[in-house]
Amino acid sequence: MFEVVRYAAEQAGQWNAFVAKSKNATFLFDRSYMDYHADRFTDHSLMIYRRGRLYALLPANECDGGVLESHGGLTYGGLVMSRGCTGADVEQAMRCICDYLRKNGFRKVIYKPTPWIYHRQPSEEDLYALFAVCEARLVARGLSSVICRDDRNEWFRIRSMGRRRAQEAGIAIQETDHLEPFWQILTTNLKEKYNLLPVHTVEEMQLLKSRFPENIHLVTAVKDGQTLAGTVLYVTPTVVHSQYIAASPEGKRLHALDLLFGQVIEQALQQHPYFDFGISTERDGEYLNAQLAYQKEGFGGRGLCYDHYEWTL
Repeated sequence: MFEVVRYAAEQAGQWNAFVAKSKNATFLFDRSYMDYHADRFTDHSLMIYRRGRLYALLPANECDGGVLESHGGLTYGGLVMSRGCTGADVEQAMRCICDYLRKNGFRKVIYKPTPWIYHRQPSEEDLYALFAVCEARLVARGLSSVICRDDRNEWFRIRSMGRRRAQEAGIAIQETDHLEPFWQILTTNLKEKYNLLPVHTVEEMQLLKSRFPENIHLVTAVKDGQTLAGTVLYVTPTVVHSQYIAASPEGKRLHALDLLFGQVIEQALQQHPYFDFGISTERDGEYLNAQLAYQKEGFGGRGLCYDHYEWTL
C-alpha cells in the first residue's frame, strides 16, 4: 500500500506543492529554503506514496556511519503529513520507511519532530509511531520560550523599566532589508561569547530573505542612524519565531531589545497565536543558559521543548 522513494531534484515542484498544503509544514521545508546549503549535506529526503498518491515527506540527509538525520540543516524536520493522515496509516508508513532505510544500508535514525505550535492542525501521529513502531528514545531536548496570544503573562519589572528607558533615549524601531549592520553585531557577540559564528552568513540570509520576503523579516532598534539591536523573524502560519537576537554594548546599556520586543511581540500576536523566542539551552539540552532564558521569560515566554529522537534499525 505504501511506497517510499528517495527525493530527486526534478521532483521539487511536487515536493513544494505538498508542503504548501500539508497540515504541519513551514516554509523551512520548501526546497528553495532547504537547498540553499545543499553543498553541506548529502540529501536523502524521502517521499512516501499511498496507493500511488503522495502521502507524506521526510526531509533528511545522510551522515557518516549509516545515519539518517531529519534534517541536519533545519531546526526541526520530522514527517510532513497531508491532512488525510491517520494514526494507523502513519504507523504503517513508518514501518515502510524503516524497511527502506534498512535495505539501503542505514543503521540509525535521528529524528527532529516539528514542535506542535507550528502545526496548522493536530499532527502528532509521527510521535506515536516513534513510540509504537520504532521504539525511539529521547536523546536531546532544547527548551524554548513561547508567548501564547490567548493567555499572556505580564512582563517582569526589569523588562518594563528597560522599555521605558529605551523610549526616553529616543530609540526608533524599524523593519529593514539592510542586514549588514545587524550581522556585524550578531557575529561579534557570538564570537566573543561562544567562539561561534551565525549558522547563516549574511549573504545566505540575504538570499533566503529574497526567496521568502513574506516569511523572513529583520527588525532593528536605531538611534541617531546607528543600529543598536535587532532580531530576524521567521513568520509561519501559526508562529512568529525569533531566529536571531543581538544587541551592541550601547544597545544593551539602553535596553534597546526591551523596546524592540515590545513592538515586535504586539504586532506578531495580532495575526499569529504564538511568538517563539527559540531555545536557551546548549549541548543538546544538557545546559540551560538561565540568564538567556530569564530575559525571554521576562517578556512573558514560557517553556516549549524541541526534542530529538533516535532509534536503531
